[in-house]
Amino acid sequence: MILTNNITKIYGGEVKALDRVSIKTPSEGIVALIGANGAGKTTLLRILASVLKPTSGEAYVKGIDVVNEPHRVKELIAFMPQAAVPPSFSTPYQFVISYLLYRGFSYREARERTLDILKKMDLYQVKDKRASELSYGMQQRVVASAILASDAEVVFLDEPTSGLDPIARRNFWASLDSLRRGGRLIIVSSHNPDEIEAVSDYVVALSRGRLFAQGTVRDIKSLIGFTSAVDIYIGNNSSDVKKIIEKYSDKVVFLRNIVVAYIKDHGDLEKLSSILLREGLRSRFRPVSIGDLLIIGGEWDEYEEENI
Repeated sequence: MILTNNITKIYGGEVKALDRVSIKTPSEGIVALIGANGAGKTTLLRILASVLKPTSGEAYVKGIDVVNEPHRVKELIAFMPQAAVPPSFSTPYQFVISYLLYRGFSYREARERTLDILKKMDLYQVKDKRASELSYGMQQRVVASAILASDAEVVFLDEPTSGLDPIARRNFWASLDSLRRGGRLIIVSSHNPDEIEAVSDYVVALSRGRLFAQGTVRDIKSLIGFTSAVDIYIGNNSSDVKKIIEKYSDKVVFLRNIVVAYIKDHGDLEKLSSILLREGLRSRFRPVSIGDLLIIGGEWDEYEEENI
């Protein structure tokens, strides 16, 4: 279990990265830490991993105080920082097996785990290449492989899929799902809630350094109040098009050149679909996701055109 009580972190005496954040997670499973860039996700993970001290407040990992007993916390966890990559001279095989040997595995078990995770993460064919010869995304997968292959009771992953292609991301989430079945606690931050929702048991949503919401995926989605959403790329279309979208939607959120329309009535959904087709507007119809809580709350403005 992760427990924090009014955790606050202020940088330079002015910038409040976290503001009295209190969370309580389950003792096992996958916890999604979501929020826009600058929400405080990385700061919170670094505090929980005993890498960074909070300005005030308390935090515990499996009952261990992260401030007063950092050595015990670090024995318990495995932490993948954001944008982590292996040394340029190291091969995937060397990096992963060295990490596992450092954590106390026998050579035989470390080798078996290394080969197994490299296959799962689609890195086996490049296991003997230097990191400098690999793409940035592949280098990130190497670090993630080492973390996922460890026997840590608690795993912290900070934006682990940020540099991965779609296939690599799917492989990563599948590997993460297998770890959940091992009874571990995994805290993973992401600015792509749609991807992480499928493997999450619990959600912690941050916004501008404060706790916005927490609960199970079902709890979070029940707060949204809608079941269907339509992402519409409007570009420079006229205000008349926007009015039409609003007419057949229960709630509309404007994000730069994108409109997210929320609809309850199936009939309105069909009408809006016909209008979008007639107007030639690119759109995506989808069920609501945990990220919609932040969109509706006005706490998310990073929705990209490529998502449609």
